[in-house]
This record gives sequence, C-alpha cells and structure tokens, in this order.
Amino acid sequence: MERRIPDPTLMARLQLSVKGVDWASGLVRRWQHETPPGGGWTPHQHVAHLLAAEQHVFHVRIPRILAEERPAFENWDEEAHMARDYRPEGDIEELAEAFMKAREQTVGYFKELTPEQWTRTAEWPGAGEVDLAWVAERALAHALEHFVALLNLHQQFDRHHARAWLGEAGS
Repeated sequence: MERRIPDPTLMARLQLSVKGVDWASGLVRRWQHETPPGGGWTPHQHVAHLLAAEQHVFHVRIPRILAEERPAFENWDEEAHMARDYRPEGDIEELAEAFMKAREQTVGYFKELTPEQWTRTAEWPGAGEVDLAWVAERALAHALEHFVALLNLHQQFDRHHARAWLGEAGS
C-alpha cells in the first residue's frame, strides 16, 4: 500500500475544523463581548485571536519553511498582540467567516506539497525542530482548542439549549 504524507484525512480535518468554530460562534453571538464568569477572553476575543494567529503565524511561517532552510521563529506573543491590536469591532460571525477564508489559504499552502516538502523543518518556539506535517497538525489543534473554548463559554452563558432548539422565547 502506498503511504501518503500527510495522513489522508488531515486536509479534510483542517478544512472542517473551521466549521466547528463557525457554528460555535453563532451559539455565543449574544454574549460575544461578555467576559466569562471567572475571567478570561470573551467569545469575540477567541475568534479574533484565531484569525490573527492564522494570518500572523501560519500564513507567515509556512511560506518561510518552504522557502528557507530550517528557519527559526520567534515566539508570537498572543497576549501582547491582543493588548495592542485587538478591537471589539465587527460581529463574531463575520470574524468566523474571515477565519474560514484564512484557513482556506492555509490549506492552499499544504494542498500540493510533495513528500519531500512535507519533511521540511523549522525551529518552532517551545517545540524545537518540527516539520510541515507537525505545523499542519498544530493549525488543526489550534482551531479545535478554540472551538472547545467557545463551546465551554456557550455552556457557561446558557444552560437551557433545548429552548433555543425549539424556538421558545426566553432562550
């Protein structure tokens, strides 16, 4: 049997991961600017962060890994980025749509890679030497982490999901 790099399902999973973020963004739209009980990022901040990381980390690093011999990346300070650049503007669902488009670009970088290209490496902050397959899995994991965070926020903000499903008032 021929072995393929990456895992044959990785590309589909990368594309589908944004669908979960899109769905969860709709679930928390009413509370998009609410700080959760106990603190932390608002739902809007989660999706804004996802979009920023896609654009400033994956869209920058993947082309460099393909073009340069073992580039070394500095840590992308997400907290500093949020403090400096985050704006609570735009609807969370618009941000989720922009994230879906950005993820399409990320998938585009990976789509036609040869097996040799998948094995190209870089020095990733906190991880050491990684290859492009690891980067693809990291992009997937990042979206899934924030998808789970959005679902958890939905559960914190609203404990009566059936009312919304049934279209009842007061949901």
